[in-house]
Amino acid sequence: MPVAIPERLRSLFDGLWRSPGYHHLPDGTVTSIRQRPVPSAGAAYPVHTHLVVGSAGLDGLDPGRYLYDHENGHLLRRVAAREPATGWDIERARPATAQTTLVLTVQPGRSFGRYRHRAWPLWIADVAYAQTAVEFLITQHLKTSTGPGPLLRALLGVPRAACAQPWLSRGLVPEIPLAAVELPPSWTVDADRSHALATRRSPALSEFEQATGRRPEPRAVEVARLSGQGWVLGADRVETWSVPAQAPAQDIAGAVWQAHRRAASLCYDGTLSGRWRSRPISGIAAGHGRWITHALAMLPASGHRHTNDAQEACA
Repeated sequence: MPVAIPERLRSLFDGLWRSPGYHHLPDGTVTSIRQRPVPSAGAAYPVHTHLVVGSAGLDGLDPGRYLYDHENGHLLRRVAAREPATGWDIERARPATAQTTLVLTVQPGRSFGRYRHRAWPLWIADVAYAQTAVEFLITQHLKTSTGPGPLLRALLGVPRAACAQPWLSRGLVPEIPLAAVELPPSWTVDADRSHALATRRSPALSEFEQATGRRPEPRAVEVARLSGQGWVLGADRVETWSVPAQAPAQDIAGAVWQAHRRAASLCYDGTLSGRWRSRPISGIAAGHGRWITHALAMLPASGHRHTNDAQEACA
């Protein structure tokens, strides 16, 4: 059921998901895929935004569960009375909290259809970039948590994504809740940060390729070799995050979350400062006993010199 979006909440949703432009194909053809402030691997955009309004309400919104429609910019309230009949007993799982919580989920099929067995780190990647964007836009300290797990499913009152039938019976696609951000009563969106994020764009591959004639940054050489993505050689700066290849699964999962959260912070801070433009890199194979879980290829923003050029000028 559509409801009016309070102005403060609208500023947060717009800051995360609304940009004026559309993605282009390599030949310059404009697609129908709208660009968004928060990056997504392969522009798959599997992240969905839910809102759980606690007993205190939020700017006129009644307590309950809501879903934000990214495509149309609408906020939809879930009707609790309709859900038990289709196997969604959300009344039994209703959270006893006064606060409002933003919950980020992924529709796994959107990334799996393109990346297959390589999709699972990208589910975390896209949610980590979105979660960090919330913290970037709202400068107050925020309490966050990550999943997957029963606590986040209970917060949303949804079945497991692996149990597809309850979802399909309602004409829905399974979602995996992966992160939650508790919103304090006095939160606000920083207008300057929102503007910076709205104008953020990953540099095109052609921009990196045009710069490959310079001496490559050492980490760029390693990432280009392990990922098979030669364009990385044109990066002015490359940041990487890695974990031992034989680490326990729990440690690897934690490292994947940490890598993408740190990369997102670096990406957004570079945009805010006007100094760096960043392009995330995934799909990197393990080498020398370590797995680079994520990397960030960076080019200087307009008006800033290439680091390697400056080094050569001083040599």
